[in-house]
Amino acid sequence: MTQEELAKNSGVDKAIISKIETGKMPGTVECHRKLAQVFSMKLSEFYAFLEKEDNVPVELHPGEKTTDVYQKFLEILTTIPLTKKMLPTYITLGPGEEKFLEETLKKVERFIIILEGSVELDIAGKIFLLNKSRPDQKGDSLYSKSPKRHKLKNKGSSTAYLLCVSSPPVL
Repeated sequence: MTQEELAKNSGVDKAIISKIETGKMPGTVECHRKLAQVFSMKLSEFYAFLEKEDNVPVELHPGEKTTDVYQKFLEILTTIPLTKKMLPTYITLGPGEEKFLEETLKKVERFIIILEGSVELDIAGKIFLLNKSRPDQKGDSLYSKSPKRHKLKNKGSSTAYLLCVSSPPVL
C-alpha cells in the first residue's frame, strides 16, 4: 500500500505518515489507532514491533553528517530524534539575531545552558538573561516547564552558542 492510499484509507495526512515511517515523528496514539484500523489490527498488535530498548550509548562526533539543522539555527545532536526520550540541540545565534523555540501542545521540560555569549530569553513576557563571557567560567542555565514559545535573542556583539535539551522531544 502506498502512503497516498494509506492516508486516504486512514484519514491521516500523508506528510505525517512519511515522518512516522522515516522516524522523524512518532505520531499520536489516535494516529496509530487510525493506521492500525486500516490493517484490521488492534492497537496492541500495531505496537507489537516494539521490543526491549537497546541501552547501548550512541556516539556523535563533531563533523559527522548525521545531524539535522532545523530553521537554520538549531542543530539536532542525535539520530532519529523524535524516537528518543530527550532531544539535545545545539543553538547558534548571530549578533542581534532572534529565534524561537515554538510553543508546544504537550508538557515539555527544557534545560538550556549558554556555552558562549549573552542571550535574552523571553518566555510569556518574563525575561531571563543567560551569560558566559569568559572561558574559565560556567555559563548560566535555565530550566523551563513552560509550553509557551521561548524567544531567544543574542544580546552580544559576537555569535552566541547554547545547548538545549528538551524532554519529551520537541522542536
